[in-house]
Amino acid sequence: MAPEAPEIPLVGGMSTPGVVRVGNTVRRPVKPDAEYMHALLDHFEAAGFDGAPRFLGIDEQGRATYTYIEGFAPPHNGFELPESGVAAGARLLRSVHDLTAGTRFAKGSEVACHPSLSQPNFVFRDLVPVAIIDWDGTKPGTRLENLAALLWAFVHPAVYGEGEPAADMLRIATDAYGWSGPGLVDAMLEGVREFQDVVRDDPGALEWAVAELAYMERNADEFRAALER
Repeated sequence: MAPEAPEIPLVGGMSTPGVVRVGNTVRRPVKPDAEYMHALLDHFEAAGFDGAPRFLGIDEQGRATYTYIEGFAPPHNGFELPESGVAAGARLLRSVHDLTAGTRFAKGSEVACHPSLSQPNFVFRDLVPVAIIDWDGTKPGTRLENLAALLWAFVHPAVYGEGEPAADMLRIATDAYGWSGPGLVDAMLEGVREFQDVVRDDPGALEWAVAELAYMERNADEFRAALER
């Protein structure tokens, strides 16, 4: 029998401690919400959705095992993406929402919502995302709140500057998702405020969150004009 491939630690972003790559698999400590999350990944697989890892079971060390998706997982947020990358990220999220709407994964709410739609939780090829990873903490919620999270955390309009250039990238995302209607910008602002509360004890992250909120507040009216039509 051939020896198992070596374990390669996977680090960067907000990775869970103890995550390793073994050959074409990823091994992770089992989280408290593992039953829900593994069933969700099985649901995606049954539907033919390849924008998420496959759950392969529990290994001999008690770790959850998933398929490894080839590509680039950013070590941090804030990469400037091409229009094709922004649109692809929005389409991935739309697929997730459509596949979970009205299912047990929405638990009486609208859809299942990935908890952190920042760039490090996507796998990219040529700066175009092909999959969303790290589904721990996924919970029921609304399309509005989850799309708003994608807009500020994945599109990350601040990297495109003030006003119209950033608004254009946000509009590319909402058009690719197929969204129209009010409330998105207020939901984006609320998401940044909640993130600021989460990182309040981390001076570096808090400084970034304060600047992010100030940016969003400066540009809110222009973003509303571009998105809420």
